[in-house]
Amino acid sequence: MNRRIAVVSAVNPYPTDAGKKVVLAGLLSYFAERYGPEAVHYVHVGADDGSFPPPDWPTAASAVPAPRTHEAVRQVLTRTTTGRSSLQESLLRSPRTGEGIRRALDRVRPDTVVYDTVRMAQYAGQSGAALQICYLDDLFSERYATMLRTARLHPDIDIAPLGNFAGFVPAPLRPIAAHRCGWQSLLTVERHLIRRGEDRVAHDVDRALLISEPEAEILRARTGLGEDRIMSVPPLLAEPPRRTRRPSGRPEYVFLGQLSLPHNDDGLRSFLATVWPLVLATEPRARLRIIGRSPRPGLTEAVAAHADSVVLEGYVPDLAEALATATAMVNHLRFGSGIKLKVIEALGHDLPVVSTGIGAHGIDLSGTSGVLVADDPRDFATHLLELADPAANAVHSQAAAGHFARAYSRDAVLGRYDRAFAGR
Repeated sequence: MNRRIAVVSAVNPYPTDAGKKVVLAGLLSYFAERYGPEAVHYVHVGADDGSFPPPDWPTAASAVPAPRTHEAVRQVLTRTTTGRSSLQESLLRSPRTGEGIRRALDRVRPDTVVYDTVRMAQYAGQSGAALQICYLDDLFSERYATMLRTARLHPDIDIAPLGNFAGFVPAPLRPIAAHRCGWQSLLTVERHLIRRGEDRVAHDVDRALLISEPEAEILRARTGLGEDRIMSVPPLLAEPPRRTRRPSGRPEYVFLGQLSLPHNDDGLRSFLATVWPLVLATEPRARLRIIGRSPRPGLTEAVAAHADSVVLEGYVPDLAEALATATAMVNHLRFGSGIKLKVIEALGHDLPVVSTGIGAHGIDLSGTSGVLVADDPRDFATHLLELADPAANAVHSQAAAGHFARAYSRDAVLGRYDRAFAGR
């Protein structure tokens, strides 16, 4: 099929060591398979030092400079403080960046442009493409709302709200989010502004995509748009390498995720404080492997307090092997939004998951799902201990495998993508 696709993003999807990168890599894989690598062009905002694209990049690609520090500060002062756009939009807005995107798209002349989240979709309309799509990922307005609710329920909570977005924030502005009063005020304002941006983008583009169907329903209700304009699409994951499940005799649990993200950092520290001691009281041989990069100091200290049973491993090159020998995945989150890719990844490896309700948001829990949900620390610990029994573990492993096959396997997802990215 003779069709040209452009993807505009401020994120380099490789290596796929974070959930957002996994999604973007899946999009490139899908487009390259459907239309050929030469028909797909990735416009990367932020790589202007000549290092992009690397030699092994799978499609055509070009780099566009991100706003300079003084441009970002000026946009924040003139747009965010006056209520014209959200902070994340302002920090990636500049005439230089907009012109770079326009020129890149003029060279490609795509039939379809996919903008990665609201911050890139603010440049929609510059390509003249027949079909413009915004991949919203999660509803950030919902994410910030749960963060604020959690902060009210837990006065001692320590949230770093910028997370991986901190790299886009000029150094002079970062101290605003360093203290509780500052980040609560920041999230309150940003929630209002990004909600308005999400609603606006949904009307401006031809189609808006979210990873979670419950959040797609929220956006449809807010905007009055139908299912042809706002859709949910699961991530297209690389086919997981097959390993025979062989949980070790010693109960071994795994937490997987980018540790700099606020929901992962808070969830892990809360788990170590409230749930893990209950597990150890019944099963002192239990072990927790934390697989992920960039832990904050508070998490490092919490792990050190459990040095005999918890290990902080960083990046693990053979994730399939680590999940094959694990008893279960721990997904103890107290706030967040959208579907957590780590849950889907665990299901793809036939690995049972114990999660909070928020951590399992958007996952179909009807029937046998392989996901056990508990919000009370004692109930959470009970589920983990139940899965240490080989017979129970085998039952839930089989349920996880079936769940992945019907909802997240390549065949299941490709049909959803064909509908979402089809022309009008």
